[in-house]
Amino acid sequence: MGAQTLADAIKQTTNEQFETADASFKALIQREPNKGEYYFYYGENFFKNDNEEMASNMYNKGIELNATDPLCYIGVGKILWYNKKDIEAKSNFFKAVTLSQSKNTTVFMKIAEVYINAENKDIPEAMNLLNKALKLNDKDPEVYILFGDAYLEQNNGTEAIKMYNKAIELNKNSVKAIVRIGKLYSGARNYNDALARYKEASEKDPSFAPAYREKAEIYYRAGQYQNAVDQYQKFLELNNNLSARIRYTGFLYQAKKYEDAIKQGTDIFNTDSSNAYLYRFLGYSYYENKDYPKGVNKMEGFFQKANADKGIKIISQDYEYYGRLQLRTGKDSLGIINMKRALEIDSTHIDVYSDLGSEYFKKKMYKESIAMYKKKIEKSEKENANDNFGLGKAYYFSKEFMLADSAFKKITISNPDLPLGYLWRGRANAQYDPKNEKWLAKDHYEMYISKVKPEEIEKNKKDIIEAYTYMGAFNNGKKDYAAASEFFKKIKALDPANEMAKNFFESKEGMKYK
Repeated sequence: MGAQTLADAIKQTTNEQFETADASFKALIQREPNKGEYYFYYGENFFKNDNEEMASNMYNKGIELNATDPLCYIGVGKILWYNKKDIEAKSNFFKAVTLSQSKNTTVFMKIAEVYINAENKDIPEAMNLLNKALKLNDKDPEVYILFGDAYLEQNNGTEAIKMYNKAIELNKNSVKAIVRIGKLYSGARNYNDALARYKEASEKDPSFAPAYREKAEIYYRAGQYQNAVDQYQKFLELNNNLSARIRYTGFLYQAKKYEDAIKQGTDIFNTDSSNAYLYRFLGYSYYENKDYPKGVNKMEGFFQKANADKGIKIISQDYEYYGRLQLRTGKDSLGIINMKRALEIDSTHIDVYSDLGSEYFKKKMYKESIAMYKKKIEKSEKENANDNFGLGKAYYFSKEFMLADSAFKKITISNPDLPLGYLWRGRANAQYDPKNEKWLAKDHYEMYISKVKPEEIEKNKKDIIEAYTYMGAFNNGKKDYAAASEFFKKIKALDPANEMAKNFFESKEGMKYK
């Protein structure tokens, strides 16, 4: 049912009932087509539903029909600010303040909200604007909620809670403030108190859908996946529309319930395949479910829709998943290109460096592989055996044996019980000392042998024979034939046809140790 008033329509947006709110705003605009604030809040409905292009259209339409209403200038400014066009954004904010004659608390609050929530934040200016709003009206709970948000962005949880509680003092039924406190507790990993606040919000206003979604997130983090799903289904009961169902598909993906995400997403897809985000969540889920061809298909569909719709933001993860899917379906070159695009957007997704390092290694592009692994290691907070192993192998096959040895050494330091590091140190040193003038690999092969458990010898037979062979040759070279024979006997037991063992025992030195 459509809303009767603007307040009702705004509440529908707050409750994330975006499609219901859409119908409500259309009805309001039909009644009063020149009322600028209708277009502003209609734009907000689109913006909060991740449709920046339609939001921009509404803000601009509001200005076109009512150039004296300040709110739509804030909307236009917000789009500009989010796109890092600060000067143009501030020009629109100034126009909004001028038109309101600095007497409209909503104008100050909405501009402050942009500065708080955007990636390019300006918290001091947000605080300045909120103080101006407070002077005009110190009884508005929304001002204190925004103050709380601003403090939270400064990691000042104490002041943030004070502000949220002040909002609740002014409006004991302010479920928005109660949920904000819950999110603060959740961010501090105080999940019990967070859950208590979300439950309180649901009791005060059972129609406030975001509280159920937040409860779902808490249960998900606690590993209570069924409870998480149950809460999200309650969210859907209030918001059983396309947007909510697509968000639920995304939640199932985040909860690592990939088959459920695929089922939910496919059900939607069979009736409405127009939404780009649905393609995204299905593409991600197909990858995690190892159905790579279908994943490629969905990610291709996502990019087609995203490129056609400027309101859809392509993120690093999109290229990352697309690239991984291409790599696993034989499109190696395209996969590498897209993985590199992912890093161009967000270089903090450091696992991509490892994946690229691995792919370059497979293509025998060792210099490129080295560069990727080095970047991953530089950006990692902790030593990672897999990365050092990848780097070491890339150096090894580049014939930079001492650099390879340095990488493998890090594995033996961080994982001293892992045989692999010692094995590859042995190989690197053996290559660096090919004529065994210094027997540089001896200590490393010896350590490798000591680290391999008896029950693992058969599984690692080829590698253990390699180490035994080196140690047998070392002792033979030192004329300790008794010690050499022990290693060649072990080799013969694992591989009766082994030529090195056969040659030793047929030599005059080895004959008496048969």
